[in-house]
Amino acid sequence: MALLGALLAAALIAGGLGRALPADPPVALPLGRGLNLDIYLIDLVRGVFANLSKNALWDGDPAVSPDGRSVAFASLEGGGAGVYRYDLDTGDIHRLTDITQSSGEPAWSPDGTRLVYTSTSPSTQQDIYTMNPDGSDQRRLTDYPGADYNPRWSPDGRWIAFVSDRQGNPADIYVMDADGSRPRRLTFHPGFDIRPAWSPDGAWLAFVSDRDGSLNLYRLPTACLERAGCEAENPRQLTRWGINAGDIWWSADGAFILFWERSIGVPELYRLEVDCDIRPGGCIPERLTQLGRSLTLMNTR
Repeated sequence: MALLGALLAAALIAGGLGRALPADPPVALPLGRGLNLDIYLIDLVRGVFANLSKNALWDGDPAVSPDGRSVAFASLEGGGAGVYRYDLDTGDIHRLTDITQSSGEPAWSPDGTRLVYTSTSPSTQQDIYTMNPDGSDQRRLTDYPGADYNPRWSPDGRWIAFVSDRQGNPADIYVMDADGSRPRRLTFHPGFDIRPAWSPDGAWLAFVSDRDGSLNLYRLPTACLERAGCEAENPRQLTRWGINAGDIWWSADGAFILFWERSIGVPELYRLEVDCDIRPGGCIPERLTQLGRSLTLMNTR
């Protein structure tokens, strides 16, 4: 089913989904219970959604292509975790990675010509790869005994941010050139720094960290990328109450950070004003969805 038809059909069931974000494309998230998670596409401008994957196993890590015509995601369908691409024009689903590898976390290059993803074969640790959107020309970018994951392309296509435990800490943020060369470490905190997300102008990396004792949102300037270490730039803490962010990204205008909060069961979408004043309780995010009230309606199988 074409995207427009799917969204219009869902609109007949759904009604509104909350305040619109006119400058932003549709977003995707996994919804469901246990191992039966499906990928849903949510158009906040029109307030409608559509179930894309509809299988009995786990689907996750969705990423909408820059042109809005495809969704890459990970799935256990077909035996073993793999990366798939859903064509929003035709409704066709294509498996892109080999069944012998456990692959996931796809993310698009800014021009939509490549996908970066993680993969683990039986004889290796988790590493980062790229490939064409049809699964061809798969290239391994990292080859380190530790785990490399959470890859995200910079808006200009020059760099890929990722998370690694390669230098002793449980999880630090690194950046490498888009061809896998020159990896450099940006954070040095002994806790978990995860889920890097580039601002649209490339000037900032938002991330999630437990450095204050609970998971919260931070942002780090990227002006230091060409020298060793960015943490000396003092990451700015944006939230202070503890979140369970399933994924984070920036609004198209760079004014907000959006994130899926999973602490209350069903993920809900929030946005946080990036330049809000830091108060003792932290900046207050705005909740954009009420999916917990309509999950049974959203399951249209």
